Amino acid sequence: MPVNYLLKIKTYKFFLIMFGSLFPLGAITTFLPEPEMIEPITSEGIIIEVLLVIFLYPLFETLVFQMLIIEVIRKIINRPKKNICLALLLSSAAFALNHTYSLGYFVITFFGGLVLALAYYLGRFRRENAFLLTFLIHSLYNSSSLLYNNIFYPG
Repeated sequence: MPVNYLLKIKTYKFFLIMFGSLFPLGAITTFLPEPEMIEPITSEGIIIEVLLVIFLYPLFETLVFQMLIIEVIRKIINRPKKNICLALLLSSAAFALNHTYSLGYFVITFFGGLVLALAYYLGRFRRENAFLLTFLIHSLYNSSSLLYNNIFYPG
C-alpha cells in the first residue's frame, strides 16, 4: 500500500488498516506454544491482567518502543528519507526484545512492532496525535488477543 495513500486517508481508515495489519500476526501466534503461566489467574487477577494488558503495557511500550526511539532517531538524523528505515527497524527490534517468550514470538512481535512503529511515524506526518493513535491500536489489539485467549484457552 503506497505511503501517500496512508498519509491522505481519513483517520478511522488509517486506524483500521494499521489495526487490521496486526491480525494475521495474531493468527500465527495461535500455532505457537503458549508461554508458561506461573499460577492460574483468579477473578481478582483477571482485573489486574486486563488493566496491565489493555492499558499499562500498551502505554509503556508505545512510550518507550515507538515514541522515544523514533523521536530520538528523528532528532539525530533530521531527514525523513534517511531516518525512517533506522527508526522503524530499531523500534521494532526493541519491541520484539521485550517479547522473548520464544523465537516464534520474537519474530511475530518484530513484525507487530514494525506495524506499530509505522503507525507512529506516519501519524506524525499526518499531524495527528501519533502517541494516542499508536497506543489505541496496540491497546485494541491486546484487547482482542486477551478476549481470544480467554475464550479459546480459559484458565
